[in-house]
Amino acid sequence: VLFVFLSCTKEKKDNSEMMNREQAKDTVVIKNMGEISEYGKVPERVVVVGYENAEVMAKLGLSDKIVGLTACMYTPNDCYPQLYKSIENIQVLPSGRSGEVPGFETILSLNADMVYCLSYHLNDDYIAPIQTFKENNINVYVPEGTYEKNASVESVYHDLENLGKIFKVEKRAKEVIDEYKKRLDTVREKLVNEAPVDVFIFDYQDKAGIMTPGGIGFQNNLVTLAGARNIFADFDKDFDIATIEQILTRNPEYIIIVEYFRDNEAKEKIAYLESVSELAEVTAVKNKNYNILSGVEYFPSLHNADAIETIAKKLHPALFK
Repeated sequence: VLFVFLSCTKEKKDNSEMMNREQAKDTVVIKNMGEISEYGKVPERVVVVGYENAEVMAKLGLSDKIVGLTACMYTPNDCYPQLYKSIENIQVLPSGRSGEVPGFETILSLNADMVYCLSYHLNDDYIAPIQTFKENNINVYVPEGTYEKNASVESVYHDLENLGKIFKVEKRAKEVIDEYKKRLDTVREKLVNEAPVDVFIFDYQDKAGIMTPGGIGFQNNLVTLAGARNIFADFDKDFDIATIEQILTRNPEYIIIVEYFRDNEAKEKIAYLESVSELAEVTAVKNKNYNILSGVEYFPSLHNADAIETIAKKLHPALFK
């Protein structure tokens, strides 16, 4: 009897160890925002913040995993129509106290096992600190381009690769990356012997001047790929204030206007530039050399390839005839 008992005990232990090995083999480990997240199974109840992130899910064939979303800075009009069809019937969640993102209580009520949001949302003023998610066994995925120093479109590729692993759709993720790279390779080949054109990026107006990207963030690398040289690339920050005097001294040939909300924002920004007498002789203002980008093209998204193509064609038109 003792022999049978010991044999059964050993068999159960062996089976348990085998199951643990199988589970460990299937567990996906992702480093994101400096945190290690483990996915023992594919997430089934995902809350997505921002239409740009919902589009990524749709492009990977994962719309059915989304239990709720908030628009954040964008609207359905910012989405690719074919991708919006995949997400248009998903529940749009009520915003929390920030007016942009869901409250943490809403996420808990949906039994979410993952939240896909921007780095800016992980604090008490928006959704919650990342530790709060951990304490409630909810994984968080954050686009790399919203927190990594010197992020570039490579960050978008990394996001697609990571999401492919998390949701076991690696093949589809690779197809999307290859599609993206092919478009950018076409632009890169055309620009290979071209000198970059000096540009100023008008993000938003500040009392002290105009907020613009510095040289260490995603936006700087985005315009560089389009054959531009950010005149404030020497700013050692993601974003900083450029004064009118600095813009005048650096004399950009083109100005890229970021339009977040599509309610005449670009027109108003151009009107402001043309109302400042000191800027009248700046080449971009004098020649009305403006290039308008939507916010969804300007921050990490599937739309970045559109932005790069648009800027490149504007700055180097002879190459794209």
